[in-house]
Amino acid sequence: MNNHATKRLTILSVLTAISFALTIFPKVAILPAASFLKIDFSIVPAFLALTWYGIGSATLLLIVRTLLKVIIFNEGVNTYIGMPMNFLVAWAFLLAYVIVLALPVIKEQRPVVKQSLALLVAIVFMTLIAIVANIVWGIPLYSSMAHFDIAKFIGIPQYLWGMVLPFNLIEGLVWAVASLAVVKALSPFKKAFQP
Repeated sequence: MNNHATKRLTILSVLTAISFALTIFPKVAILPAASFLKIDFSIVPAFLALTWYGIGSATLLLIVRTLLKVIIFNEGVNTYIGMPMNFLVAWAFLLAYVIVLALPVIKEQRPVVKQSLALLVAIVFMTLIAIVANIVWGIPLYSSMAHFDIAKFIGIPQYLWGMVLPFNLIEGLVWAVASLAVVKALSPFKKAFQP
């Protein structure tokens, strides 16, 4: 393994450890009616990995931090159901960002416009994925594994449109602002960590 590969692997390992720690603390509830939906900031190191090393490295980081959370800090049913959805939503955010930035019509725009459009699409896409993931995975599994019938206790439309939709839009905005702030703050060091 050459020096550049070793440096990259070391940085990715550190970012993965930070991302894993951020799945535990801090977690912020932003909707009083849905205090069980909490923002974590584990996307920020993944976004940094994305901007420095690409989508493959960011995806690997998300996979490893998800497995670490499931294996080391498992909270039972909530972890088994929530972490795959968390991974999917975070990955959708990163993937949409990368795809939009690669579009020829977007490449011609000024950097601020490019980033704003890419992040806006990423927020909308992750929110749609969160809604679909809840319909296909979350709601049925919480009902069968946790014996919590969302349809009965909250109502599926109220849950999806009154909780999941606004939560993910706000979470996406928080992720975007936090990620951009960290990437900008660490931009002077980017060259030192590049192959």
